Amino acid sequence: MNVSPRTHIYRLVVVLVVIAAGFAALRSLAIPDSWDNEKFYRVDSLDDLKLQPLRMGGNEACAGSGCHEQQRMARHKERLDALAKGNHSGLACENCHGPLSDHVSGGRRAASALINRENTLCLGCHGPLLSRPKNFPQFNAENTGHWYFDVEITTPCRDCHDPHEPRHMAAPRDRHTLEEASATAAAEQPHALSEVTR
Repeated sequence: MNVSPRTHIYRLVVVLVVIAAGFAALRSLAIPDSWDNEKFYRVDSLDDLKLQPLRMGGNEACAGSGCHEQQRMARHKERLDALAKGNHSGLACENCHGPLSDHVSGGRRAASALINRENTLCLGCHGPLLSRPKNFPQFNAENTGHWYFDVEITTPCRDCHDPHEPRHMAAPRDRHTLEEASATAAAEQPHALSEVTR
């Protein structure tokens, strides 16, 4: 019997064709019917997501809510207006105050809205990290205002900063104004940053 010297190549090609056909068959069974090959997601998943219970409501739910008496609604609107114009305009109320579903359930108040006063909340975004953009405000003990008022990373941020308008400072903790603090600190510590509110 005369065996071709290419027999091993033919066998390898047959094995590869069988593997490729098997993979194609398994892949066609594994891919859902609603798979979108252009956008690479299962279109039916949108309907599945709509069936999940609502957790977040967005700023509109807080602003347009008829839940609170008139006085509190005016305060909510004032805070939302300040937030919309400030450095935190990209944040939702729920970023700091927790999900709407923890506050309201079935159209009724389930619990008080969370007001997290811990530094960990602020430092989640403003903690010192080398990977952050250069101009992104991060806590820095060498900062003029921080240095002058002996602010440590454990000092509550809300002692000086309003989270709805973080560039607006609260009253200083001693008799000096922030302008005096900036001038004094710059004179005493020339290498400090010149901007108090950073």
